[in-house]
Amino acid sequence: MDTFSHVVIGLGIGALAQIDPVVSTNESLSQAVILGAVIGSNAPDFDFLYRLKGKGSYIRNHRGLSHSIPALPLWGIMVSGILYLIAGTLFFHLFLWTFLAVILHVFFDLFNVHGTQILRPYSQKWIAFDAVPLLDPYILLLHFLGFVLIKFFQSGMTFLIIYIILLFYLAIRTFSTILVKRHLQCHFINAERIKLIPRITLFKWDIIIETREEFLFGIYSVNSLTIEHTLSKKINFPTLVTDSQYNQEVSDFLASTNYAYPFVKVRKKGYIVYWKDLRFRTKSFFPSVAIQYISTDLNRKRSYIGRVNTMKQYKQVLRKLTNDLHL
Repeated sequence: MDTFSHVVIGLGIGALAQIDPVVSTNESLSQAVILGAVIGSNAPDFDFLYRLKGKGSYIRNHRGLSHSIPALPLWGIMVSGILYLIAGTLFFHLFLWTFLAVILHVFFDLFNVHGTQILRPYSQKWIAFDAVPLLDPYILLLHFLGFVLIKFFQSGMTFLIIYIILLFYLAIRTFSTILVKRHLQCHFINAERIKLIPRITLFKWDIIIETREEFLFGIYSVNSLTIEHTLSKKINFPTLVTDSQYNQEVSDFLASTNYAYPFVKVRKKGYIVYWKDLRFRTKSFFPSVAIQYISTDLNRKRSYIGRVNTMKQYKQVLRKLTNDLHL
């Protein structure tokens, strides 16, 4: 989920904490809990500090160890411990609600297409339930409804009901995703993998169907499937593709996704190896990429990783890589 959503959920946990009589009857503790819940709800994303080591380091490590099971209590202890030293209030209740906010951060992240490496350091597998979009307006609207209602009702009980509704909402979206994937697997029996990318609209998904020969991209909605386009899995210049994986930036990009696929184009002065994250697309445009430009003699190489949202940006990136290569 995005930062704004995590802040809103943190405020929701702060409101839910008022169901705890120790919190609701202690004003300084209540304020500390609300602040702890907001910070705790964003704490796993403090891995943005990896950006200090470069974009590649952040892309490789985001939603990794910071979102793992062993890290969750550490975030709770660190955030609540700092607030305890400042506010000098009851530590146990402060930790309890801060820790819950940390847990819910990772819990909600598991339901979108990115997922997390929650099993690290024991496994680097990405786990994603593909149930909700990265920015879910229904989750936000329920929270905003709760914020309005606490003017008229007790905040703790109000948000207890809100979160029960949210659990039902997540269960419905997750169950429908499972049913759709099973339905597609019955029709595409030769599919090696099927990936669903949930849209904001309920019961509508972008889909990736991977077979031995190609990727199929389409939209699924209420038993209706539309295939928009396909990509062949034939790889030209496989040696260049293999060598590109040893590039640090490309390697960082590949560590962040299980759905990157390479494409090679020949240019007048060299070759371009594109690694595209197939999960994110607008029709036939894939904005999340790793690009390596290689000179004709294969001795000079330049690379780029990140997002390019328009063809104009693509051309700017390629122009810069070409210019840097031939300086």
